[in-house]
Amino acid sequence: MWLEIFEFLSTVMAVVCCSAAVKLADDYLDKDYDAVVGKPNWARILEQGTMLYAMFLLALAAGINASLSLSLFFASYIIGMFGSMHERFPSRLTGFQESFLACIAGIILFGWSNMLFAVSFVLAVQLFDDYIDARSDQLAGQRNLANRFGRMECIIVCLACIMIAWRVNDYLFLPVFTGTAIIYLLSFRYERVRI
Repeated sequence: MWLEIFEFLSTVMAVVCCSAAVKLADDYLDKDYDAVVGKPNWARILEQGTMLYAMFLLALAAGINASLSLSLFFASYIIGMFGSMHERFPSRLTGFQESFLACIAGIILFGWSNMLFAVSFVLAVQLFDDYIDARSDQLAGQRNLANRFGRMECIIVCLACIMIAWRVNDYLFLPVFTGTAIIYLLSFRYERVRI
């Protein structure tokens, strides 16, 4: 019993650290957009230290559970590229090409089931987030899947992705959901306090 509790809590902690790292990296990239709509942003508080804290948190997450944390991070990278599929990056590759390479690397390193779980789960989170942020993203001119494809369609695909992630790995689903929810709720509370 204690072993299961410890494993559950350590998985939750790994996901909390990974989710916080992704949130910091996202805030760092979106600080100009968020400034336009007056949305709170950790990068404005942490400034140049934002990416260092993100790397530290990702290292902690990987130290706790490398295959889960890094597959979730790879999935966040892949999903993050959805709005920039045709854009060229410093690597001279398009967003699609970088996403494809990240997906292949993730499958080789962590296995196809871990990557399918991670991509499905992260896509569900992104769709939910886009549904919530549809109005503010529209005002800021930021890419948003709910604005692009429709809010109801966004929620339907979100639910389908949740079901896929659950089906692929029901053992990991609850601790991953819990860890993500903790960061999401803390972030939401921070935004409400700062507004």
